[in-house]
Amino acid sequence: MTEQKIVFLDRDTIGPGVEFPKPSFKHHWVNYDKTRAGDTFRKAKDASIIITNKVEFDFELIKKLPQIKHIAIAATGTNCVDLAAAKVLNVSVSNVPGYATQSVTEHVFSMMLSLRRNLSSYQRDIVIGKWQASQQFCFYNDPIHDLSGSTLGLIGTGVIAQSVARVAEAFGMKVIFHSVSGRQNFDGQLVSFEELLTQSDIVSVHCPLNEKTENLLNGDAMNKMKPSALLINTARGKIVDLDALRLILQRKGIAGAGIDVAPTEPPLKSESIMYLNQMHNCVVTPHTAWASIEAMQVLANEIVLNLEAFVKGEERNIVN
Repeated sequence: MTEQKIVFLDRDTIGPGVEFPKPSFKHHWVNYDKTRAGDTFRKAKDASIIITNKVEFDFELIKKLPQIKHIAIAATGTNCVDLAAAKVLNVSVSNVPGYATQSVTEHVFSMMLSLRRNLSSYQRDIVIGKWQASQQFCFYNDPIHDLSGSTLGLIGTGVIAQSVARVAEAFGMKVIFHSVSGRQNFDGQLVSFEELLTQSDIVSVHCPLNEKTENLLNGDAMNKMKPSALLINTARGKIVDLDALRLILQRKGIAGAGIDVAPTEPPLKSESIMYLNQMHNCVVTPHTAWASIEAMQVLANEIVLNLEAFVKGEERNIVN
């Protein structure tokens, strides 16, 4: 069997404590912590198999690397690779669907509960002495709301959206869905985009980034939401216009937001997400909704299973 050279271009995107199983086939595995765009060719030029989480491969780059036979995306989203170009150039591409469903679901509810119960505001009040000064056993300064009885609007109908819906129903929430792709055959209440925005107490985004969803939650859309509503985005940063969100939160057009993703990652200091992070009614996390240790270990295991299948000539999670 010919030895396969495997190059993982951005190994640091998978956290510490996660171990990749050793492939059973003859191989030489090289890890790079991170790879800048200008260094991709140099690092990948001898590889037959590439693993990438966010390092991009377009037509010209793939064409310059004819020895590559397979690209394993260390994620569910595939927008880092030009899939059509890879197919034309006879390079198979795999991804890992569904590995972070539980992790993302729990993160979504962590954000919801933090915002509905104003946890960060109360923590801040304790730090600056407001509870102590109140001389009351219970210091009540910001409104606390239950999830039970509220309406959750999910943009997307995939595995993660359905997982979030099941947990929401256990909390006693009503769940409605909007399918950007126009899906009709679905076991759930489908509504129009405008109906979802106007009826929901919490809107949570669970759709892929594409030409239909980029800037989907813009100023006009968010202005249709209830002033008491929350917006949660754990999908992709460019789906929500963060400049518009910042202005809407400042004028209390909606009550709060939980943001795990940004248009540029990591963001520049001048970007709106950095200002959102300073607002008491916004919870910002650094694209970690997917990143429980358990989810990342499943991801590592699945990547190697994809590679094993490729070497055997089998199709597993092929996306092109």
